[in-house]
Amino acid sequence: MNRLVRGVLAVSASTVVILAGTTIPASATEGSPSGAPPEGSIGVWCVSVTGAKACFGEYGDKVWVKDTKANGEPAAGTISDTESDVSWHRECYNGRGADGGWVMCDFDVPENDEGLLWAVNNPFVGAQASTKIWTTII
Repeated sequence: MNRLVRGVLAVSASTVVILAGTTIPASATEGSPSGAPPEGSIGVWCVSVTGAKACFGEYGDKVWVKDTKANGEPAAGTISDTESDVSWHRECYNGRGADGGWVMCDFDVPENDEGLLWAVNNPFVGAQASTKIWTTII
């Protein structure tokens, strides 16, 4: 077998081994401009931290994010599971600034699952807060 064929087979085999141990991939996206979420409605949870507010609507698996502090840092809303066999995680970014209003991301997550909604100012290093959520089959 020539070197090129051996190299291709080695890369393919290592890729299969790496992918075999993963779960459902995380999904992160820049949100689309949106109106405010239907706060106070049944099945809608919100959480705030200095610099960010995030809401989750169980119907449609929507996440809304608002940057609430003009500090030059983005805001994010993150949802993740806390109990299922299949690990999932979704993140919605708002890089429009404090004057940019709400953004919304439309995700698809497993139904009938308990999870967490996080509001994060300056993702990965900034302030964060969370609240429990529930995904439903409605």
